[in-house]
Amino acid sequence: MSIIVSGPMVARRRLLGAALLLVSPVAAGVAQPAPVLGYMAAKNADPKRVEVFKQGLAELGYVEGKNLRIEYREAVLDDEYRGVMAELVAGKIDVIAAANVAAAVAAARSTSIVPIVMLAVNDPVGLGLVKSLERPGTNVTGTTMYAPQLIGERLRILRRLVPNLDKISVVLNGNNANNASQLELIRSEGRALGIEAQALDLRRPEDVAPAFDQAVAFGAKAFVNCVDSFINSRRFALAVEAAKHRLPAIYSDVEYVMAGGLMALGPGHAEGYYGGAKYVDMILRGANPADLPVNGPTQFTFSVNRSALAALGLSLPSDVSARVDDWRN
Repeated sequence: MSIIVSGPMVARRRLLGAALLLVSPVAAGVAQPAPVLGYMAAKNADPKRVEVFKQGLAELGYVEGKNLRIEYREAVLDDEYRGVMAELVAGKIDVIAAANVAAAVAAARSTSIVPIVMLAVNDPVGLGLVKSLERPGTNVTGTTMYAPQLIGERLRILRRLVPNLDKISVVLNGNNANNASQLELIRSEGRALGIEAQALDLRRPEDVAPAFDQAVAFGAKAFVNCVDSFINSRRFALAVEAAKHRLPAIYSDVEYVMAGGLMALGPGHAEGYYGGAKYVDMILRGANPADLPVNGPTQFTFSVNRSALAALGLSLPSDVSARVDDWRN
């Protein structure tokens, strides 16, 4: 899936008065073409994400099929994104909505002209997509779910749940440039807690099951994940293997818990997707993405799956249980 807006069209709308054109398809008696938004996402991403994004657009006056056209594209593996994105950029598009890291990176490699709006993309500075969150300085802006401060807290919660926790596995995607820095943060926080971390590199769907065999051989007593769209796309398989191998986990997003995973502490995607609509609006009205600060998360949720907890024969300490915002069955 994808959403894109082209450079020349944006320039033309600035001259004609973009605000008026977006409210009405007809200005000064001349029918104007609706802007085209290219939306690129993972093939099996939670459909609620795009619904939230479109809700944000609707509240700003953009109705798909009336005064906005959306071109949707999707991919599974990281190396698929670039070709799909290049094809999308070659069309008559005005703005690109990148719904994950792989889409944002592919978009930035495909064009330095078409504005790119990130939707809850992790660590855009580390990826080189923007120069800083305060002043992007490129054709990329939008929202991020970057929250490295939660890494240590996830490990501390796991240690309260799992007695004598000394080894964990870390599920990551080696194709994601910022997963290496996430791994180092996990290892650094782990060392302070006396926990050794093993990296499990997943790049294809068939990598999931063998990774858990590696975790067991390592002696892992629990696992965590790095933030990554492909890893998220394997959330159901991760939950199945975790239950099969009786390995507790704390994930980075409630979507994992909804898929049957044990726990999650993170910002979620809804805030970033909803907020991303405002960037599309500002850009279509003439704003330069290079000057629009990237917004980070402000809402964090601790989610726990009761069924998964019971299946592992575990219970949360009372003080940890009191912190749960979202219980799932």
